[in-house]
Amino acid sequence: MNISTKTGDNGTSALPDGRRLPKDHPRFEVLGTLDELNAFLGDARIIAKKENAEIIFHVQKSIIKLSGYIASSAAANMDVEQLEKWITERDNPPKNFVIPGSNNIQVKLHIARTVCRRAERCLAGLHRLEKVDESFLIYMNRLSDLLFLLAQEEE
Repeated sequence: MNISTKTGDNGTSALPDGRRLPKDHPRFEVLGTLDELNAFLGDARIIAKKENAEIIFHVQKSIIKLSGYIASSAAANMDVEQLEKWITERDNPPKNFVIPGSNNIQVKLHIARTVCRRAERCLAGLHRLEKVDESFLIYMNRLSDLLFLLAQEEE
């Protein structure tokens, strides 16, 4: 099969169930932002501390699952408990605003965190139009907290 199917040339894209939606549909905005987040996480994982790299890899696999659920309109519980465990282990937020830039990995994680927040906003918008599993929203909210704490840990 060729990667270029030309079926999207009219500004639509297909979901796994065969429905075609405009490429700027909120569902594709969520999927594209999750894809972007996963790419930034992969970039961060390359230089993260070993333990954090393992956490990031786990998160990347979860984002792939979440993307599948979003694409197929499926409901499924995301593993929020694992994120909360990692947050609890690291929960020591700074008292002041953080200015990213102390080192390369810290900046990469803060970029991932901001993309994660955008994905969460996109997901909330989709949720208003077409209900999605609420665990997806909770997962994204916790993930941005975890990414913030990982960035602080990498300083």
